[in-house]
Order: sequence, then structure tokens, then C-alpha cells
Amino acid sequence: TNPEDQAEEALNGMFKFLASKETDAVKEITIRIKGRDVHFDKSCGGVLYSTFEELCARPLWTNDYLKLTQVFHTILIKDIPLLSQKNKSEARRFICLIDTLYDHKIRVVASGVAPYWELFQNSAVSDEERLQENRLLIDDLGIKASEKGSLDSGVFSGEEELFAFDRTVSRLTEMQTKDYWKKWKTYVENRA
Repeated sequence: TNPEDQAEEALNGMFKFLASKETDAVKEITIRIKGRDVHFDKSCGGVLYSTFEELCARPLWTNDYLKLTQVFHTILIKDIPLLSQKNKSEARRFICLIDTLYDHKIRVVASGVAPYWELFQNSAVSDEERLQENRLLIDDLGIKASEKGSLDSGVFSGEEELFAFDRTVSRLTEMQTKDYWKKWKTYVENRA
């Protein structure tokens, strides 16, 4: 059995266990957030079973993730890819997602193509790729891409993401501890 199948099997088992503790059926869910409908394929009560694609490949951000913390106490995330400059938007959303879930003591169970501390790869991206990826921001800021060093800012180089991802790794590490899960229990009891 390959590791992906084992991870999927473990997540499915965890979802079944958590769903058995809920008073709802397993079903799709659509959440209305600021006039938009955000759909997820699988949930049960306060448990969301989602893919990285559902959470980070769509244009979701802090307000969307905040709404999830009001609906779910546990979020399972599967199929997390390697994150790099090549999928920087998704990487930023993942960082924002984990920050939001951490701040609201949401339990997270996740699986990806690598251990979470190896998910962010700071692979080199050509100036042309960087220019294309950041075209709107460059235009908004009035930066002339032809000027030497104009794309070396932390906004474009990936330095900001590396710093933020270090924090994400630290948070994911803490989110696995018994202490964090105890905080979650206290937080949920006080919230009710």
C-alpha cells in the first residue's frame, strides 16, 4: 500500500470516528458568506472533510475562514500539495487558513504529499514568471518591471511566504499537542 492510500484511509477513519460523535448526517454543505455561497462536498455536524483544493484553490480569505470557525470545530484537509512560488496564491491562502483556525482553536487533521514541515519549497522562479504572477500588484503599485531590482522586494521574492510559513509550521506543530486539543475543548465549552 502506498503512503497516499494510507493517509487517505487514516483520514477517512478519523472522519468516520468524528462523525459518529455528531448528531447530523454526512452530507454536502453550502455556507453563505457575505452574499456568496461556498460549497463543500463532505461534512457532518461540526466536522468538515475537505480537500486543499476546496479550501485554498478558490478565492477564499480571512472572512471566509472565520465563517468556517463559526460552523465547524474540526476540519480535515486532504491532498495538500507542495507549496512554492509557483502556487503562491494557494500557499498564502493556506497560511491564512491555518492562522485563522489556530486563532480560533479549531482542530485540524491534514495530509499532504510531504510532512507538513516540508510542504513549502522555496524553488527559484524566473523574473518572467514572477512578473506574470504579480502583474496586477505591479501595475497597482506603478512599478516598472524593466528597472533593475524592481522585483526583488519581499512581496515578490517569496521571503514573506518563507517567514509566514515558518509560523505556520510552528502552529501546525502546536495544533497536534494534547494541550492544544484541551484548549479546544475549553474554548468550545465556553463558546456554547
